[in-house]
Amino acid sequence: MINRSKAPQIQTVESLALHQPNLHQLDNGIPVYEINLGSQNVIKLELIFEAGRWYEKEKLIARATSQLLKAGSHQYNAGQLADFFEYYGAKLSIYDGFNTVNVQVYCLSKHLKTLLPMLQELLTVPAFPEEELHKLIKRNKQNLKVQLQKNDVVAYRLFTEELFGSEHPYGYNSSDRHYNQINIPKIQQHFQDNYTANDCTIIISGKTSSQTLQLLNQYFGTLPTFQTTTPLNWELTPDIGGKKIHQTISEESLQASIRIGRRTFSRAHPDCDQFYMLNMVLGGYFGARLMQNLRERHGFTYGVYSSIETLSSSGYWYIHTDVGKDVKDAALAEIYGEIARLQDTAISKEEMEMVRNYTLGMQLTSLDGVFNIAGIIKSLVTAGLNQQHYYQFIDTIRTIHPDQIQQMAQKYLNPDDLLEVVIE
Repeated sequence: MINRSKAPQIQTVESLALHQPNLHQLDNGIPVYEINLGSQNVIKLELIFEAGRWYEKEKLIARATSQLLKAGSHQYNAGQLADFFEYYGAKLSIYDGFNTVNVQVYCLSKHLKTLLPMLQELLTVPAFPEEELHKLIKRNKQNLKVQLQKNDVVAYRLFTEELFGSEHPYGYNSSDRHYNQINIPKIQQHFQDNYTANDCTIIISGKTSSQTLQLLNQYFGTLPTFQTTTPLNWELTPDIGGKKIHQTISEESLQASIRIGRRTFSRAHPDCDQFYMLNMVLGGYFGARLMQNLRERHGFTYGVYSSIETLSSSGYWYIHTDVGKDVKDAALAEIYGEIARLQDTAISKEEMEMVRNYTLGMQLTSLDGVFNIAGIIKSLVTAGLNQQHYYQFIDTIRTIHPDQIQQMAQKYLNPDDLLEVVIE
């Protein structure tokens, strides 16, 4: 009989194996990564276009183009398009990011053949109706007005703008002025320049077959291969480490939003994996040092975390939390105190093992299910990395020791290099 008064022994993660996708190429050169796994007859199809902010010639055009894609094609309006996918129990989603736009479809394997012609039409002859653009701009401007009343949103916008610059794709913020400058010709030009076979990668996962690849080639192997336009050479602003920005947007606000961080690097940087583990120790999970201090010990906040965002050409790291206005100074002091502790004293072996096991457990969970595996493959492909990089990352988790955590803290968390933003 199980003795439930005694905690079970901790089991270490022995091995992690990332499924090797099958790599194919369509007639027009589009690479297709196929992950044929799973017992359920479902498929996730993802077309990834290099059409995000990095490739736009005017602000917000990339987002407007991706949002307007679902407004219909030359034959079907937005309502008909939505009804079509809903009828077959499929889900169509389009996400825009700093570098890419992702077009995702979830469906039953048997319906893929029926859905692909509609998706092809959407990606070759989108309607981009003028009236839908006006509605889109109105909605986005109304949403922006609401968001700008939130401390955490204002803090994030100001933080990224200061890090990268107000003209850089990673740093500029949306505004009514930018929305007013959007028009259909600009959207059509962005679509023509960036939604081509040259800029596309396909990842398909789930219960696939030989017919699946034939269908992809039939409907997407004919996407145009126009000459890819050269993206602008975006210059990063000089580092602004040590800058402190405190603003009050409402005297009635009861909370202060805190953002502390700095520019970092892409996933290909040799220090990225060790820095990831430093972040885990400081604020990367619920039991991390910042949470134990600000939440558990002092009761300053419901939650405090630190996060790493790796981008194709840069990256950034930041601590984020919301605290009561009356304790913001004390919270800031505790945050910098935790950073100093990591720099001055190596963490204990016990804490190192706890963070190591937790992180390996997270990675094990991320391999649970074919769509999760596809997500890892996508993250590697879009970063220009191979599977060997994944195993190097796992090896770093297994072998990193406390001295290396301390060295990373000393190298990258100098308070004189950190940007501090507080909005209340």
